[in-house]
Amino acid sequence: MTRSFFSAVLLIGVLCCISDSARAADWLEPGVYRVADSDESGEIHAFGDAKHFGDLSKEGLFDLAAVASSETGAGYLITTTEGKVHAFGDAVHRGDLSSISLGAPVVDLAPTPDGHGYWLVSANGAVYAFGSALWRGSLTHLDLQAPVVDLEPHASGDGYWLTAADGGVFAFGKAQFLGGLADRSLYRPVIDLLSTPDGDGYLLVAADGAIYPRGAARSRGSLANNGVSSSLIVAAEQTADGKGYWLLSQRGKVFTFGTARHFGQMVAHELAPIKTFTVNGDGDGYWMMTSIPPGVPEGSGSGRRIIFSHERHRVWLVEEDGSISGNFFVSGRADKPGPGSYQVFSKSRHTNAGHDDIRMEYMVRFAWGVELAIGFHNIPIDGFGEAMQSEAQLGTYRSEGCVRLRDDQASQLFAWAGVGTQVLVID
Repeated sequence: MTRSFFSAVLLIGVLCCISDSARAADWLEPGVYRVADSDESGEIHAFGDAKHFGDLSKEGLFDLAAVASSETGAGYLITTTEGKVHAFGDAVHRGDLSSISLGAPVVDLAPTPDGHGYWLVSANGAVYAFGSALWRGSLTHLDLQAPVVDLEPHASGDGYWLTAADGGVFAFGKAQFLGGLADRSLYRPVIDLLSTPDGDGYLLVAADGAIYPRGAARSRGSLANNGVSSSLIVAAEQTADGKGYWLLSQRGKVFTFGTARHFGQMVAHELAPIKTFTVNGDGDGYWMMTSIPPGVPEGSGSGRRIIFSHERHRVWLVEEDGSISGNFFVSGRADKPGPGSYQVFSKSRHTNAGHDDIRMEYMVRFAWGVELAIGFHNIPIDGFGEAMQSEAQLGTYRSEGCVRLRDDQASQLFAWAGVGTQVLVID
């Protein structure tokens, strides 16, 4: 009786220490998960004063590169990695690359400051100008160390910065080079560059939410070392006053800093992750857009295998012919186990953590920690019989070393992977 009363009081105390929203997200019955807000690629989701003007969800599967607001905020442009541009609302289509063969996928679309043109840039640094956009140079003559990920226009419209994933920055026209990161080792690659309104500084944004200011730009906060890259950041936008910015994760979680305001967020499905993000004209709303899931990473081996990526918080089940049988969001621990090749050495339908009455199912062991084995398994159940995280939190670091999956996906992996199956762990 006394023990039961103490457990009840402890549980009530824990629940009182979290917000109502956290209760809904974190304390769920085992195996029962909230349905994702979106499970279809090509969808536009509007927040705040941003309006929905259409999307590509009925056009088939597209790998999207960027979405950008029109000057008024009453429309937007969407480009695919193949260079096809789609205009919605009052946005104007001024040309695209759908009729030419590209040497590399398109990675960004950037409207001109006057709103009458835009640039497209590909991963090899090729720049294409449409409408009032001025072409001021490209990088196709260089052997780049890392792919280009972003084009940021200068406030005058007469120049731009190109940014590579290794933090290299290349300035053209009136844009000035104020420093980069290519000379240092980064924990996660750079995904974006945000310039100050007058162009005298910029912020480099990395996939772990780290912020690197250059010139007169000021950091307003970052996500670096927050659980050691607890979310994969896929996009960033800056406020019009240059005193704040938004960071967006692949699952649709929005992080705000400085004067940036939070207008809402979502939970994206593993097969329709968030890829692009833009703020409307007055900064009182934003759009995010779903895309197709990433395919098998380059350089991740061959044959029938499991691939686990720390950076992407994702697991692939790959068949002998290269086809994908499973493509899941997971929760692991940063950099544990380290990158390398492993093999499944044992499986257990039911098991426990050996402490705190934590239980899990569908354990597939493939590596060793300091004392215990590391494996794939479902979201564990704590001593109170509650799931230790929600499905919506898959895609972030949550575990002490093992790799957690949703119940049905853990069951699928358990059935798919026999003892001896190769497991490749990558960054």
